[in-house]
Formats: sequence, structure tokens, C-alpha cells
Amino acid sequence: MKFSQFNIEHKIKNNILLYNTFSSGIILIEEEDLNEYKNIKLDIDKNESLLKKELIKGNMIVEDSLNEVDLIKYYSNIRRYKNEGLFLTIAPTLSCNFVCPYCYEKGVDFTTMNENTIENTLKFIKNNIKKDEPLSISWYGGEPLMAFNIIEKLTNEILKYIKIEDFSADIVTNGYLLTREYAKKMKEMKINSAQITLDGPPKIHDSRRKLSSGEGSFDRIIENIKNSCDLIDITIRVNLDNTNKEGIDELVGILKEKDIYDKVFLYIAKVEDLLNENNINILKEEEFTEYNSRFLRKNKNFINIPEFNPNICGAVTNNSFVIDPNGNLYKCWDEIGRKKGCIGNVTDGIEINNTLIYYGAYNPVEDNQCRKCNLLPICMGGCPYSRKMYGKNDCFEKKEIVIRKIENIYKQKLEYN
Repeated sequence: MKFSQFNIEHKIKNNILLYNTFSSGIILIEEEDLNEYKNIKLDIDKNESLLKKELIKGNMIVEDSLNEVDLIKYYSNIRRYKNEGLFLTIAPTLSCNFVCPYCYEKGVDFTTMNENTIENTLKFIKNNIKKDEPLSISWYGGEPLMAFNIIEKLTNEILKYIKIEDFSADIVTNGYLLTREYAKKMKEMKINSAQITLDGPPKIHDSRRKLSSGEGSFDRIIENIKNSCDLIDITIRVNLDNTNKEGIDELVGILKEKDIYDKVFLYIAKVEDLLNENNINILKEEEFTEYNSRFLRKNKNFINIPEFNPNICGAVTNNSFVIDPNGNLYKCWDEIGRKKGCIGNVTDGIEINNTLIYYGAYNPVEDNQCRKCNLLPICMGGCPYSRKMYGKNDCFEKKEIVIRKIENIYKQKLEYN
């Protein structure tokens, strides 16, 4: 037998915390068991201790003949290339009521779906899924709630064809229009979760995420979250860079004051500028890691255990597509509205071109750096779009952040017990 290549070993005082990125198993090897742990490492096959059995159970020790990278590839291929079900991201409009400085949709046409595109979108869905298969939709934009009538119409027609128990949906929204009335209707339409961005406390958020009129949006979004979070699950995202990095604690304080903190999930994401590495507003990796680690230490209920990610993302999954307001098809929502990323349309169907081939053939285990990395099961090569556009690995998870997560998770469990 051998120790898994996907183990991460981390010292905590005189103990060792061991985490396996494939199984998500975590075990604390306490000081009194360290000698036994060393003995297992010295002669793994002859050792028959209880600790060894626990390590096998957590996938931290595996059969010597097992090619773990091939195992990852095997599971990933099963998930990515199955044809059952359909997973769509639909942008009913690319219009938006905000003017955010880091918006990547600048330069695209801010169109909205017309009746013809709605009908052809419904035909595309029916032609690509059977009645008893699952259908999942992420509503996207622009600001999708600006086209709520289209979301309603599409959903009502879809539910005439798909059983309601086979249907699920979520939405990415700026939250400004998310009234309680909308939230009630969304729940009826199986839109059970929403992602909303708050970039800090009012002064910071309103300088970055303002209405096209120039007015701020923070207060209304907070009220909408407060009035809707009992109806749908809400995740708050903070886009972090040098201009708002000091505002996280104040934002958390406001969430607590408004009695929202325990009713939502909050995470921070690094603002990227892959075209301009010298952008002074962009945090360096080590800086972002430090801020994220500090955030997780203070807000332990927002920690989630990183898990094996066989699908990688919708862009490289066989039965996953993005549909824009004109009915054009894409694999990645970062390419929405751009001709280079288009792989066909809902009227004429899917076109086999270089973009489709790239995402379909994407294979992170061919990358030597990824093959050797113990984060491979949870990162799976990082963002395929970034690799396609910039020739760089843009990892989904950074090792230091993963270590902080599992450390805080284990401490939290010890406190709870």
C-alpha cells in the first residue's frame, strides 16, 4: 500500500492534520499517535494498527497498484460526458441597471429575448432532453430580474413538459430588484437560490456597484436580502481587490446588525485582470490568501469543505450550454455575447467548431503541473476559459486557503464537541 498523492499534511501545534482532497477525509493525528504515524510511513505494509485502518478509510492510504490520477480522470469522464439531463445558463437579457467598473460584459450588445427566441429556446430544450430527465437552469444576465416576465414565461412553458420534481433553478442577480413579491414567485418557479454581490459596506459598495443613474444600491439590496432570505437560499459574494479589502469586517457587522448574518452564506472572490498583470488594484495571490484566511478565521460558519469536483465546470460538461438573448449558444458564460465563443444557436443547433472542441477535449490530467498537484481533485486544472484565453492555469483553489479551511473546520468541530 502507499500514501495517497492527494494528502495534505498540516502541523497544528504538536499534532498533524491530514486531509485528502479526493475523499474530503480529515483526521487529526494527535501527539501521542505521531510515533505510530511515523512507523506506518516507515513500513506501511507490515503495520496493522487502528490508525492505519482509519487512514485507509479516509483514502489517505490506497492500494499500491492504484493510479490515482487515472481514477480522477475516470470519474471525471463519467460525469462530464453523460447525456442524461440538461444544464443551462440562460440570459434573458444583457441589459443591466448597474454600471460596475470590473464588468466583463462591456462592449456586448445589451439585447433582450424576443418572442421568436423564446419559442426557439423552448424547442431547443425539448429537442435535447427527455421528459423524465433532470433539467437545471441558472438565470443570468445582464440583470435577469429586468426580464422577469421572460423568466416566468419560459419556466411556465418548461413545466408543461418537465416534471416539477425533475426541475431546479438558481439565479445570479445584483439583488436590487429582488423584492419579497419576486422571491415568492421565484420559489414557486423552483428558483431556490440566488447569488448577490455586496462589495463592502455602503460607502465602498456604492462607489463600485452603482445604478446607471449614479445612485447607490447598498441599502435597497440589504433590505431585499432581509425580506427574501427566508424564502430562497442567498449567497453573498464580495469581489475583493485593493480598493475594498479593508471593508469586509464592517460589512459582516452590518449583516449581523440587520439579522442577516446567520441566514445567508458569504464568500470573497479575487477580482482578476489577466490582461493587465500590473493593475495596482489587483491583490497579489499571497495578499488575497491572507485576507481570505483572516475572513474564514473570523467567520467559521461560512467555511465549506472543498470536495472532489469531477464536472470541473459547465463549460467542459457535455450536456451544459449557455444561451444568450439572441439564442446564441456558448459553453462558458464568460464568452456570452462574443462571436468567438459561439458554438451555434437554438434555432439551427450546435456547431462543431474550435471552441466546442477545446472545451470538450479539455483534460487537466495532461498538464504535468496538475498531475503532480495534491489539489487536483478539487481544482481539476482551474478555469478552462482562462487557460484558453491566456494560456495560464487559473486555479480554483489555492493550497494555503484550503489548509486554512480544513484547519478552521476541525477547530470548529472540536469546539462544538
